[in-house]
Amino acid sequence: MKTAKSIALFLFMAFTFPIISQTTAEKMIAYTDKMMNKKVDRGECWDLVAFALNTAGANWTAPTTFGTPLDYKKEKLQPGDVMVFENTEFKLDNGKMTFGQHYALVYSIKDENTIVIAHQNFNNVRKVTLIEIPLNSLTKGKLTFYRPI
Repeated sequence: MKTAKSIALFLFMAFTFPIISQTTAEKMIAYTDKMMNKKVDRGECWDLVAFALNTAGANWTAPTTFGTPLDYKKEKLQPGDVMVFENTEFKLDNGKMTFGQHYALVYSIKDENTIVIAHQNFNNVRKVTLIEIPLNSLTKGKLTFYRPI
């Protein structure tokens, strides 16, 4: 009987520990995955970021304190970082991509200059979608990144 209890306890710990030990960033990405192609709250870009932060239990203060500020030109970004666009323009091979005031989450890192973001309310699409952002093609505006805690 003692062996059965030990095995049950081991199995419980083995299957629940990964959930308990998830980082804030991992929880934010898991939430984003769950909401992919769905509308979060009102469908505003801000809503995805706020709900991901809250779901992950992040320590943040609305409207703009998302965690530790990052210098993306000197520090490596990671999935779960919050990205704030301020009147940006990116020059692309097939034209340009612009964002006014926009909020997004870094979803994945493609290479040292390109990230994939999760966001909503872009081009009138009010559901969570992914898009690649070539950081080295920024020609106008400001990007700010935060690492939630």
